[in-house]
Amino acid sequence: MTGPGLLFGFTLAVMLLGAVNYTNSMAYILTFLLCSLFMVCMLHTYRNLRGLVIRLADAEPVFAGEAAAFPVLLDNRAATTRLALSIRVHPPRGRRATAPAAPVTFDLAPGTIRRELLSVAARQRGTHRLERLLMETAWPLGIFRAWSYLDTEPLVIVYPRPSGDLPLPPSADAEEEEFAGPRPGTDDFIGFRAYRPGDSARSIDWKAFAREQGLLVKRFSGTGSRRALLSWDAAAAQGGVEARLSQLCRWVLEAERHGMRYALRIPGAAVDHGSGEEHRRRCLELLARFGESDAATPARVIGT
Repeated sequence: MTGPGLLFGFTLAVMLLGAVNYTNSMAYILTFLLCSLFMVCMLHTYRNLRGLVIRLADAEPVFAGEAAAFPVLLDNRAATTRLALSIRVHPPRGRRATAPAAPVTFDLAPGTIRRELLSVAARQRGTHRLERLLMETAWPLGIFRAWSYLDTEPLVIVYPRPSGDLPLPPSADAEEEEFAGPRPGTDDFIGFRAYRPGDSARSIDWKAFAREQGLLVKRFSGTGSRRALLSWDAAAAQGGVEARLSQLCRWVLEAERHGMRYALRIPGAAVDHGSGEEHRRRCLELLARFGESDAATPARVIGT
């Protein structure tokens, strides 16, 4: 029962005492009518939430300091409209939220599936699990509240915040391309070669792929694409672990933005030279998970 509901119940008790004291039939009728409304409202509040199907999914990766948007799918399989529903992050019993999240409020038409985004601040890098959720409603009069806790575990990967002012380091790897001829450039077209993981999707001959000739990459004469080695030692001037990770994160974004082929090497892990969206994602995920162990370190909790 809500605060207004307690006040309503207290008012009914006072009205009943007055009706008994003065033996007033009209006061009895009004009191019992409002009491009936009280009981019917309880039933409608419960039915407004009963049978609602809720699914949650992992959020897209974000950078530290941004808000992670967790998709929430709500399936109303009932034949009635569900009104004034709300969902929000709720801390476990015994722990208070440092900054209570604003609830997402919505209506749900009968036989429809609605997608809502639950925004939660992601302040630290790493793999995080969403705090438990609370679905509730106080419809129709706000004197009763029906609720249900959701203990699902959707995850979000939080990349380090990109920062730092060091210039991109040159590659320390003098490895040449394995195929004969000029290195990849942007001048005259000279032929094809087989696709290699990390090659840019822009250089793939999609017409040849449509003719079922496999993935072929166009080769052009020229000086070749620039290469960079993004290493832990190269970011040593930044000092601490998080500062180095932030600098490496900025280098990854900068190298990708300039179309470079870059490699990433940090203690315990490395990614070979490459470029493209998938290569960028692998590098950023490696930085986000630095210091974690999938087997021993549980995902941290966000939302409180």
